[in-house]
Amino acid sequence: MYIFRTSFTRKGKTYYARDYGKKAFKIYINKKTGNMIVNL
Repeated sequence: MYIFRTSFTRKGKTYYARDYGKKAFKIYINKKTGNMIVNL
């Protein structure tokens, strides 16, 4: 399952999609474990 977010925080640093030339990040969420995977 995927969700789209304009920003996310990892290890205390906030990443914004606009800084990477995107409108949103496509974030994969594993249904069984709940782990998120973000590809920049």
